[in-house]
Amino acid sequence: MKKYIYCYFLTVLSLTCYAQQSDSTAKLKQPFFKRITFDASNTGLTIIKTYARPFHWKKQDWMKFGGVLVISAGASFLDDPMYKYFRDHPTGPMDEFASVGDFLGQPEHNYPFMLAVWGSGVIINNDWLRDTGVMLFASVTTSGLIQTGLKELTGRARPSTGEGPHSFDPFSGPSYHSFPSGHTMLALASAWILAHQVNFMPLKIAFYALPIVTGISRVYVGAHWFSDILLGSALGIACAETVLRLYPKIKRNKNAALSFGPTSSGLGLVYKFK
Repeated sequence: MKKYIYCYFLTVLSLTCYAQQSDSTAKLKQPFFKRITFDASNTGLTIIKTYARPFHWKKQDWMKFGGVLVISAGASFLDDPMYKYFRDHPTGPMDEFASVGDFLGQPEHNYPFMLAVWGSGVIINNDWLRDTGVMLFASVTTSGLIQTGLKELTGRARPSTGEGPHSFDPFSGPSYHSFPSGHTMLALASAWILAHQVNFMPLKIAFYALPIVTGISRVYVGAHWFSDILLGSALGIACAETVLRLYPKIKRNKNAALSFGPTSSGLGLVYKFK
């Protein structure tokens, strides 16, 4: 656990250094506490609008959604064979691999990381870190609440129960929280944002690869079926992509405001940038 925490803070430090080099945007002249309230407001709006996004979907969006469901349904034929293979072939390296995947997908590890990224940006007034932190928080929170609700509503039995991939019992506790994979969903919801925010290709590849570790590890330990991993991945990406599209618009709108005041030709509406 200590080595994971060390890597955690090393990542935050690396992102801070990267941000200081890459942030060329004009700084908002905001007092310290104003930065906090400004970002908190933007985070809340982004989360709300992300949840509301399906109401604005067009035909092609619903077709993509249907395609994901079809692929996940097809993948369900691999659920039992993959579970049995991993169950019958445990190895020491895979055990270590699984512990890394579990660490990456836990909310109690994700939120301190996000807070560290965002908090660093607030303290040093770095827009890149602040934006990254806000989008991470919005993406992970949105995906987290969605997967919690789906787990209860579907009640799919975990592989470790021995009931098979077609057993469902809604509102029956953690043993029936297999669908979707929350660990994979959270890992992708955060990694997708981070990969989008960096231009350095090795970093991009690393961020995209980490959720794969989480997904495989969850099948290995018998916590989820393979199809749970696929749909969890799709939902995590969908949440992250929605946040990436909505947040910049929300921030731009909050940076500008209409006010009534004096102009060169008298009194009138003035469009001010904060």
